[in-house]
Amino acid sequence: MRVAIIAEVFLPKIDGVVHRTLNLIEQLQAASDELMIACPYAEGERDCDVPLVDFKSFPFITYPEYKIGIPDSRLEDAIREFQPDVIHYMNPLAFGFRCYNRLLKAGLHYPSMFSFHTLYGEFVKGYAALRPLSPIIWWTMREFHNRADMNMTVSGLMRDELIERNFERVELWPPAVNVEQFHPRQKSDEMRNRLTQGRPEKPLLLTVSRLAPEKNVLFLKEIVSRFPDATLAVVGDGPQRGELEKKFASLDACFFGYLTGNELAAAYASSDLFLYASETETMGNVVLEGMATGCPVVVPRAGGIPSLVEHEKTGLLYEPRNVDDACSHVEKLLSDIAYREQIGNAAYETVKTWDWKHAINRVREVYQESIDRFDPNSAGSATTKQRLAGMMVSSLVTTFGCLGKTTKPPK
Repeated sequence: MRVAIIAEVFLPKIDGVVHRTLNLIEQLQAASDELMIACPYAEGERDCDVPLVDFKSFPFITYPEYKIGIPDSRLEDAIREFQPDVIHYMNPLAFGFRCYNRLLKAGLHYPSMFSFHTLYGEFVKGYAALRPLSPIIWWTMREFHNRADMNMTVSGLMRDELIERNFERVELWPPAVNVEQFHPRQKSDEMRNRLTQGRPEKPLLLTVSRLAPEKNVLFLKEIVSRFPDATLAVVGDGPQRGELEKKFASLDACFFGYLTGNELAAAYASSDLFLYASETETMGNVVLEGMATGCPVVVPRAGGIPSLVEHEKTGLLYEPRNVDDACSHVEKLLSDIAYREQIGNAAYETVKTWDWKHAINRVREVYQESIDRFDPNSAGSATTKQRLAGMMVSSLVTTFGCLGKTTKPPK
């Protein structure tokens, strides 16, 4: 199968969607599929052996790590040359939707599958100036997704929500984790000593998150303040890091930036529990990684997270924004070693078979369903609402583009 991936974000950015894209690439290559990628340009190293076309981009005003790509005629040239069997629009929005429109306008009609990974409509609520855009973004996304031959999302709960919002042809991309890497055997005295700043005897709480308002990391401050004997290790980075470091300065908390690979796996496996605050996850890769290492998770009953965690069996769910509820779970785990081990072991046993090969086999099946459903005679048609959605995306990109400096890929 020849698969063109239109990636809204890609390397060198580090986040759950890029992580999922890399695992998709690895498994498609293992199945002998031929691939190409189109994505926004971002400065930094890219360790990727797939043919790639990147486009000039500019940083999103409130989140500079997110680059909004501006497709040009090289997209059409690359697609004509590659002749894909299917085009996978990975988490499309500003870049992906404009790519879709460019290809249709050029008469390049191919089977398409859109995958939904980010609650963009909820994401903007974390920024006061952007909050009014929430209903517009939800409407725009629905109009575009409903033009795709098939859609996928990464949890059953999110699939149900999209269907309730009148998204059509939505299938489940099964949850997956690298069970060879994220494993209890990664437990490390050296890593625990590092995360506790040389005090390994202290209870160790871990959070792994992009440090941005929509991730709600500040909520953890009040929780940690109630456990003065514990230390919090914050793994991750983002636009809110400086602010958060100041807010947590009075507590026993340390910020470590990004960790990847075996280091990240060791951080989970060496901690007493994983604490998370984001309420806008379509699934929660970091939650799954923690579970795979046998680290008990205390996470909000929000977004797609409850599809991963069975309360009081494979983890503990607290009511969103309820500090007392979250603290009661933390207290129970820290005060009862046997219970902590029971929850961690049950989580590991549950997710140890959720491997990427199984998940991507399902994605490939949906690719084939997209091909089977494709109607070349109607592929270029659009309703008035769909055309309006395209105009809306273009106007938003133009507006935000005036506020950011455009960066071109090197020739």
